[in-house]
Amino acid sequence: MFTALTSLLLALTFQILPQPQSVEVLSGKGIDYSDLTHIQLADGLDKETLPDLIRSLPLSSSKGKGIILSLTETGVPESEEGYILEVRRDGVRIRSRDLSGLFYGCQTLQQLMEDSRDSGTPIPQMRINDYPAIAYRAVHWDTKHHLDRMEYYYKEIDRLARYKVNAVIWEIEDKLGYTRRPEIASPNAISKQEMKALCRYAKDRHVEISPLVQGLGHASFILKHHWELRENPASDWEFCPSNPETYELQFDLYKDALEAMPYGKYLHIGGDEISAIGIDERCKATGKTAFELQMYWLGKVCDFARENGRIPIFWDDMPLKYGDVMRFSNVQSEEEVARTWNSDKLDKSINLFPKDCVYMRWLYGDATVAGHRRILQWYRDSGLTVMGATAASYGASPYLPRNDTNAGIIQGFSQLVAENNLAGILATAWDDGSPHLETVWRGYIAQAEFGWNPTGRSIEEFKKAHAQREFGFPSEDNTIEFINEMERLAFFFDGALVSSGRRNPAWGTSDFKLISLPDPEKPGEWSETYKEKIAKAKEADQLYQDIRVKIEKAHQIALRGYYTLEVYDVLNDLLHFPAMVLLSLNEYDQASGPAGREQAMKGIEEVCSYFETMRSRLLETYSKTRFMEQPEGYLPDQNRHNHLSAKTMSSDWIFYYELPMVKALRKWQGQ
Repeated sequence: MFTALTSLLLALTFQILPQPQSVEVLSGKGIDYSDLTHIQLADGLDKETLPDLIRSLPLSSSKGKGIILSLTETGVPESEEGYILEVRRDGVRIRSRDLSGLFYGCQTLQQLMEDSRDSGTPIPQMRINDYPAIAYRAVHWDTKHHLDRMEYYYKEIDRLARYKVNAVIWEIEDKLGYTRRPEIASPNAISKQEMKALCRYAKDRHVEISPLVQGLGHASFILKHHWELRENPASDWEFCPSNPETYELQFDLYKDALEAMPYGKYLHIGGDEISAIGIDERCKATGKTAFELQMYWLGKVCDFARENGRIPIFWDDMPLKYGDVMRFSNVQSEEEVARTWNSDKLDKSINLFPKDCVYMRWLYGDATVAGHRRILQWYRDSGLTVMGATAASYGASPYLPRNDTNAGIIQGFSQLVAENNLAGILATAWDDGSPHLETVWRGYIAQAEFGWNPTGRSIEEFKKAHAQREFGFPSEDNTIEFINEMERLAFFFDGALVSSGRRNPAWGTSDFKLISLPDPEKPGEWSETYKEKIAKAKEADQLYQDIRVKIEKAHQIALRGYYTLEVYDVLNDLLHFPAMVLLSLNEYDQASGPAGREQAMKGIEEVCSYFETMRSRLLETYSKTRFMEQPEGYLPDQNRHNHLSAKTMSSDWIFYYELPMVKALRKWQGQ
C-alpha cells in the first residue's frame, strides 16, 4: 500500500529490492542510519550471518536507538519468510514467526541504512509488511564448461541472500569430486567436503543448494568414460535406459551429490532433449515405445530420489513433445489454442507420469502466451506438481544476456507461477556460451525482484532499483544504460567478422568463413562488398564510445559493484573489436596513393597489436573469479550441441572469430 508521499520518497532516495508488498510512511521525524547503536537478537539468530551494517553493531540492551529482532506469531505474515519492519524515532523493530523472516527483514533494513548513508537522508518512520509471492525462488548455476573459484561462490551466496533468493539448483556435471565414480570428476573438481562446507554456509543464510545431475540425456560428461552404457555407440549424449548398469552408475553419482549437498530438499535429475532412445538392441527387445522408455527411466530415478529423502525435479519437455503439445508453448492466439488443442496422447499416457515428481516447465520466451497457459492448465487438471523455469541467461545470447537481461521474460513467468500457485520458479543461466556471471547478475536480481513481488515494479523501475542497489547510482542517474547499450553492441559483434557461420551456442556453433580482405589491385571493391557491415561498424563504434564514457563515469561515482564494472569494461572492448577491424580495413581500401595505403596499413597493425592488449586485460579480469582453462588431464566430451565454450581447452573460444581474423590480417600484411 503506497501513498503518494511513499512513492515519491522511495523512488528518489530509498530503493528496496525486492519491492516489499506494503510500505506505509508514518508522520514524524525519521532516524539516521548512524543513530542506531546496538542490536538485540532473537534466540537462534546467528549475528555473523547478518549484513555488515547490522552485524557491526554491538549486542546490547542498553538505552539508545537499537534494532530489536523478535519472534512472534501475532500480527505478522503467515509466511515463514515474511516480516514486519517498523522504523520509529526510538529505533527499529523487526518481527517474524521464523528466523528466515527476521533474516530477510534485516536485509531490507540493510538497504535502508545504505541509502540513508549514501544520500545523507534519515530513514523515514515507516511500517513494512512483507512476504514472498513465491515460496521457492531459485537460480541456476551451470558449471559444465567452466569452474569459478571457491571464494567467489561464497560471495555469490551472500549476494543471493541480500536479495532474498532462497535456493540454488547447481548443474554440477563433472565439477564435483565423485568418490564412488572418481573417473567422472574433472581434475579440478570441488571435493565433497568443500561442497558440503559451502552448502552449510548457504544454509545458514537461508539459501538451499540442491544438485542437478544430468541423466538419460546431456550425459556427455559421463558417457565419454563409459561407452558401454550408450544408447548410440557413436554418441556420448544418451544413456541406454534398458541397461541395469545405467542406474547403478547414475545412482552412485546421485549419492555422492546428495552427500556433498546435504541440506537441499530436491534432486534435479535432468532428462531433457533426448533424441536417440529405443534404438539399441536391448531397448528394442523390451517392446516399449520411446516415450515408454523415457518414462520408465523417469520412474526409476524418481524412486531413487524418494528413497533417499529428496523430491525429484525433471525437465518436462520430453513428455510434452511425445504428447504433441510442446508446440503450443509459443502460440499466442486464444482462438488458435481453442481450435487446435488436443491432449489425447498425454491423457492416455497419464498413468506413466510419476505423481510425486516436480515437472519443471521451462520456457525462455514469453510464458504468458495463450498456448503456454493452456499447457499449465493441463498440468493442473492432471494433478501434477509444476515449477517454472525461465532464464537469466541462455545459449542464444553468447557473452552476455540480452533484452534487459531477460527481465521482462522473468517477470512474466513469475506472475504465472504466483497466479497459478506453482511450486516455485528457477532462473536458469546456461554455460553454453559461458558468460561471466557478473553479466548475468541483473537477471538473477530480476528473478529475486519478481519472484518475491511479481507486480511491484515495471521493468524500467526495476532497472533503476538495480542500479542503486548494485552500484549506488542515484535513481535519476542514467549511467546504468550502458548495460542495455552493450546488449545492442553484442548483436553486431556476434557475426561482424564472418560471411557465413555462427557462434550462437543455443543451436551449436558451425563452420564459419571470415570476411575477405581488400585486394590492393582493386581499390574500393572491398568497401562496396561490405558496405552494410561498414555502416553498422560505424554505428557500433559510436555506441562503444558512448558506453565507454558511461562506464568511466560509473567507475567514478560507484559506491560498490566495482568488479562488475571491470567485467563490463573489458567486455565492451571485446565487443568493439570487430568494428575496429572493419573500419581500419575500410580506411585501407579507400586510401589514396602509396603513402595513404602505408598509413592505413599502420592502422591495421595497431589494431592487431591492440587485440593482444585487449585479450590479456580481459583474461586477467575474468581470472580474478574463474579458472580460464581446463586442467591438465581433462578429457573433453563430444557434446552434441557443439557449445561455444567447449570449443577449446583454453579460453580461446572467447575470441572464436577474432583470433583467426588477427592471424589472417598479419598474413595478409606480410604478402
